[in-house]
Amino acid sequence: MKFGLFDIENELNNQEQDTILVRKGNQIHLALLYLTGAYGFIYALVNAYQGFDLQAYINFISVGLTVLAFLLNYKKLYLSSKILNLLQLIVVISLMFYFSAGFGSHEADSILVFFIPVILGTLIVFQGRERKYGYALAALIFILMVVLMTIDKHYEPEQKIKYVEGVSSELILNLTGATLATFLEVAFILILSNKIDEKLLKTNKELDSFVYSVSHDLRSPLLSVKGLLHLSMDAAQKDELIEKYLTMANKSIDHLDETIREILAYSRNTRVGVAEEIFDVAEMIHQVCQDLEHTMEKKILFRKEINGSPMLCSDKARVNTVLRNLIGNAVKYSKDRPDGSFVKTIIRSSDNQMIISVIDNGEGISRENLVKVFDMFYRATTTSQGTGLGLYICKEILLKLNGKIEAQSEFDKGTTMTVTIPNIQK
Repeated sequence: MKFGLFDIENELNNQEQDTILVRKGNQIHLALLYLTGAYGFIYALVNAYQGFDLQAYINFISVGLTVLAFLLNYKKLYLSSKILNLLQLIVVISLMFYFSAGFGSHEADSILVFFIPVILGTLIVFQGRERKYGYALAALIFILMVVLMTIDKHYEPEQKIKYVEGVSSELILNLTGATLATFLEVAFILILSNKIDEKLLKTNKELDSFVYSVSHDLRSPLLSVKGLLHLSMDAAQKDELIEKYLTMANKSIDHLDETIREILAYSRNTRVGVAEEIFDVAEMIHQVCQDLEHTMEKKILFRKEINGSPMLCSDKARVNTVLRNLIGNAVKYSKDRPDGSFVKTIIRSSDNQMIISVIDNGEGISRENLVKVFDMFYRATTTSQGTGLGLYICKEILLKLNGKIEAQSEFDKGTTMTVTIPNIQK
């Protein structure tokens, strides 16, 4: 059974979900455990020396609970260790505040200041997917701190409303304001830091997948070419077999060339800035279609419709890569139809942007696959061999150009890819 926010061990024991952020929080908490144990032991000795036996007992209990948190941490129950340690700190500070050395005075009030580093520690040690626990505990500590300061029992009954002489009412106001400001500032910094960390983690994860997939996709066609050429040499006296093997080898080489071109496009998009240039998109589409006609194995009718000016000011190389991918996919996943296969491009332009739609009546994409087609290395079909990089690269290029791409498709009926590209005004 899961308990949502407090489903502690079930989340942590799934080691596959462990992240760098969580491990970073675990390391920080281990340091805080040493600090908590040291503070508890020192304060216990000081309180015992001062004759405050109850306070000494409370601090010794805190040390014992810290040791228990150490054991949980050693058993790799990291999340339970964090929650136990922080909860016992909340209880200990509250008890130290409540059981002051003298009744009717404010000698114990300053102990609440220790809630501030506890709040900061809470926000820091809970990272990644555990962040919700940190926010919940930090909010709990702050509310408890305000309640303890508001309902202060260190007054005689007749002094409930006003403070004893020499203590200003601004003390609570200033302390509350400072605590809230610190909480908000640190929370903002941590949120910003987490966003940066998550972006780096996403990049690293994609890079790892990229290197693995590219290595695999590069090696497989090369091995295929090597084997096919070996077979071709064995069949030197059989012209038909030689032609068949060489044709297969050529397809493998084409696949390798496509992979390399996509790698170069991805690398260029991530490293090179946007170049502004005015060019004719209709002419670019015509050239892409003309180049594809030499590689097509089936008859496909290319159509083009232009509404507005075909001229666009943007990054010509990037737009060309997008169009080659989209029109190339439409050709690659075309399907023989009784009334013929077609690929239609529609240009709709205005002063601010250009919208280009690539429409085909090919295989189409199922609804469950449509939402994933822009993911890195995702292949919606096995009909044609590909790297799964094409549409991902298109999405990344359009993000670089402050544009967007949308897909509409119906399985076995066709697909429409629509890109919106801002017209950069020099």
